Amino acid sequence: MTAVGWTWADFSSRLRIFALALLFVVIPDACWSAEGKYRLEATSYTELPGFSSDELSAAVKVFLKTCDRPLSSSVAIEGLDRKAQKIACQAARNGEGVASPATFFERHFRPFRIVANGSNDAFFTGYYQPEIAGSLVKTASFPTPVYGLPPDLVALPPARRLGALAGLTAARSESHSGLTPYPDRGAIEDGALEKAPSVRKLVYLHDNVDLFLAQVQGSARIRLTDGRVLRLTFAGKNGQPYTGLAHVLVQRGVASPSEMTMHRLMDWIRANGLERGQPGDDLLRLNRSFVFFNANLEKTTETHPRGGSGAPLTPLRSIAVDSRIWPYGLPFFIDSAMPWRTDALEAFRHLVIAQDTGSGIIGPARADIYFGLGDRAGARASEIRHHGQLFVLLPVR
Repeated sequence: MTAVGWTWADFSSRLRIFALALLFVVIPDACWSAEGKYRLEATSYTELPGFSSDELSAAVKVFLKTCDRPLSSSVAIEGLDRKAQKIACQAARNGEGVASPATFFERHFRPFRIVANGSNDAFFTGYYQPEIAGSLVKTASFPTPVYGLPPDLVALPPARRLGALAGLTAARSESHSGLTPYPDRGAIEDGALEKAPSVRKLVYLHDNVDLFLAQVQGSARIRLTDGRVLRLTFAGKNGQPYTGLAHVLVQRGVASPSEMTMHRLMDWIRANGLERGQPGDDLLRLNRSFVFFNANLEKTTETHPRGGSGAPLTPLRSIAVDSRIWPYGLPFFIDSAMPWRTDALEAFRHLVIAQDTGSGIIGPARADIYFGLGDRAGARASEIRHHGQLFVLLPVR
């Protein structure tokens, strides 16, 4: 744990530096995301509850992992100094954050509270990398294909999301008709990609529930029938809208929000049938979003997956964010109370790094915390649906 002791001279100096930095960091009155209006409210490190007692040396190490691809996103945040991020990365490479990680972040970043739609309330969930049984060949036990990224799938810029493409983030590029909506989950389950020889089938799973689990988590370790591990990582999605199926079941009165975990959702779907027209299958089809993957055989089972940033994820230090709003590599500070170590509510006040994204992570005040590998991590991650405050740390020179 790192403690920060300040003299009055230190405090006065930091105050002057902070005030001077704000002159060069232009923070707009309001920004717009896909989910509405938000603003960044300048604050200080003394206003980040628990910042000085966090194990910030761990955060420096995670920050370094993303420095190979710092802020590679095309996302434009007014006042974001990308050169300052590169300077911070170089300072971390030079070991500046080793002796005093708190000073490293204080020197190279300024904290801002994220205020979305007039509220400083943020929402946090957890995710993990599950291990799922699978086969490299289709069998009676493993009939459900996992698809690689189709070559005709293209990202759809906002200016082209009109008419039949309204509300979509990706589309199918066809030589004879230009851009058309990509098939949704139901159409793909009914065989829409079967006649597309260029779309690879990476591996086969037991059923559509296992596929859905991998897609929601954005990655998975597939334990093959010969004992080897195939690692699936997020490659893209069909651009169709995402629907939270747990929320649908809560609305139907199947369970309360506090009772509706991922495992309960999966059990409900299987118990209610996966054949065409059965309630379980009907529920899955409500989520029209469909994720495609990359696949690599792993030589070790110890390595954590790589997030959308390309950096390996670190439990409780890596988060998934809405990549339409936030670039990868930015530090964030979470102030919340959640059952992150046991079933009991406990303060979670950690500096984390944006290294991943997910279909259900939508909006500026939204973060998905990576909990690690396997069932134990999944048990903790599935319990996280908690509110709190989210701060972004913007780089400054």
